[in-house]
Amino acid sequence: MLRKYRYLWPEFCISLIALIFMLRELGTFPASWADEGLFVIVAKMLAGGQGYAMPLLQGKWLYPYFLNVGPTLIVPVAASIRIFGVSLVAARIPMVLWMIACTALFYIFTRRVAGRINALWATALLVTLSAFVNTGKPVLGEIPAFTFLIGGLLILMQGPSWKRTVVSGLLFGLAFLTKITFGLILPALGVAWLRALVRKRWTELRDVTVIGILTILVFLPWRIVEMTHTIGSEGLAQQLKNFLAGGDGSTLMYVLRFTPELLLRLPYLAFGLFFLFAVTGWWALRKRLNATTWIVIGTLVALVMLYFVNGFGWYRLLLPAHLLLLPFVPTGAFTLLGKRAGTVVLILIIAAQAHWQWTHRGSNPSLEGPQAVAYIIGHYQEKNLIVEQTEIFGQLPFNPRWRFIMPNISFSLSPEFSTVAGDDCRIPLLRKLSEEQRSGYRPQQIEVAAGRYVIVHDYPCPYTVQ
Repeated sequence: MLRKYRYLWPEFCISLIALIFMLRELGTFPASWADEGLFVIVAKMLAGGQGYAMPLLQGKWLYPYFLNVGPTLIVPVAASIRIFGVSLVAARIPMVLWMIACTALFYIFTRRVAGRINALWATALLVTLSAFVNTGKPVLGEIPAFTFLIGGLLILMQGPSWKRTVVSGLLFGLAFLTKITFGLILPALGVAWLRALVRKRWTELRDVTVIGILTILVFLPWRIVEMTHTIGSEGLAQQLKNFLAGGDGSTLMYVLRFTPELLLRLPYLAFGLFFLFAVTGWWALRKRLNATTWIVIGTLVALVMLYFVNGFGWYRLLLPAHLLLLPFVPTGAFTLLGKRAGTVVLILIIAAQAHWQWTHRGSNPSLEGPQAVAYIIGHYQEKNLIVEQTEIFGQLPFNPRWRFIMPNISFSLSPEFSTVAGDDCRIPLLRKLSEEQRSGYRPQQIEVAAGRYVIVHDYPCPYTVQ
């Protein structure tokens, strides 16, 4: 039996490496941060029977739109918390499953486009990439959304049929629903639609039209539900802008205008090399893809890169483009450098990526978050506490004495929902403060929970989160 499958030993080795990175320090690395904390809080509320909601000091916010992720992310995490209890490990178990599914679909897609050898190289580049693993392990929407996206592209590669059209449209819609930025698939489909129109390919035009409509129809009902549960005082026009664009207040070409030195950091230089290889491979393999799939991939990469330079330089914004490029990188490397030199370069990149990931270079390995959670559980079980940090509140078990105050992250949240006032002023407040910020308090006001996480007593009140 083993002899029959011994030719699969490269796939086995890559799978083993992937599992090591995906499961290593699951509950502590990367350290949890604000975005993950928000999603875990909503999942925890859902698991506890309190609805798909964000808790507030007074009441809760049902179906909070500002998350910009959908139930495809939140519900599996809630189910895991319901089964295994409240912990970061429990919340991240579904994320490991998402990464496994994403890796498998990525391998199948690349194998169909470029063959088994190139698929092995590309998948090795994927599973050693810290941006993939360190974005995939936390409860974030990028990797689940990309899983639906790569599945949709895999179906789109097939010959014209109603099944292919419907399934790819549904999968693209689920990607959009899972993470709002994946709505960039719509203008990418629009470019493919224009090409079909100009070339008078009516069957292709019809298929792309249906795919686009299905993508919108999958996404739209959930967004409408969120819109009907908006709280706050902004006008309808601003709310619609937030709903449709995600509320991103970034400046046009922010990275190029204000932080161009960011692009000289190693991850971005590496992306430049990948981009060179991938564009070469994308062009070389154009006949292996139908025109719609080829154009959608190329346009989507360009749109994601444009979105990145209009953001604040977070590599997470660039990650979808990186992942879409990887299937074409081996082909491009072999085309530009030749087989032998290309192999050496790919081995060096994979080794460097693995070392970068293994030595915690890709993200913050701090343990102060879990230590702060342990401190609260040990010292405040019978005491009232207001928690300002999402990543801490998300990991705390249910306790009616512990309440959550919304950080200043929502653009339509009125101050009344993020202000401590009245009798609540006597309740200690957990915050994350730097040494400079601590200097504004008297020593007796500060109780250190762990590292930068402190419990502030007798703070000026009313207190509004800044």
